[in-house]
Amino acid sequence: MRIQDQLKSLERKKARLLELEKTLVERAKAQKDIEARLESIVKQSGLAVRDLVFALVDKFKVRLAGRRKGSGRKRRKRTKITAELRDAVKKTVKGGTSMNAASKEYALSYAVVIKMIKGHYDRLK
Repeated sequence: MRIQDQLKSLERKKARLLELEKTLVERAKAQKDIEARLESIVKQSGLAVRDLVFALVDKFKVRLAGRRKGSGRKRRKRTKITAELRDAVKKTVKGGTSMNAASKEYALSYAVVIKMIKGHYDRLK
């Protein structure tokens, strides 16, 4: 690469770095302003921070994952694959029901239904 090309490339990189620095300084200033406003809101409310957060969440119906114990989506239990379940799924699919419908009917994942049809669970007795 020629020296002139390298110098031009260096100038372009300098310009990009200056622009990035300008953007980051603006973001830092905006974040600092928000933090100052939040501090004043907390002081004016007279509530503990945790109580204020929960009051705001309740007031504006904000959904937060893990907010309180017992709230939120529960994971379903893992289905125990038995020979009877395997045979029932195979019979349902051979009877004309789609694999997707069978997976919903038996509360199984679509991938497990495919494995059953392909014979991956034939070793179960």
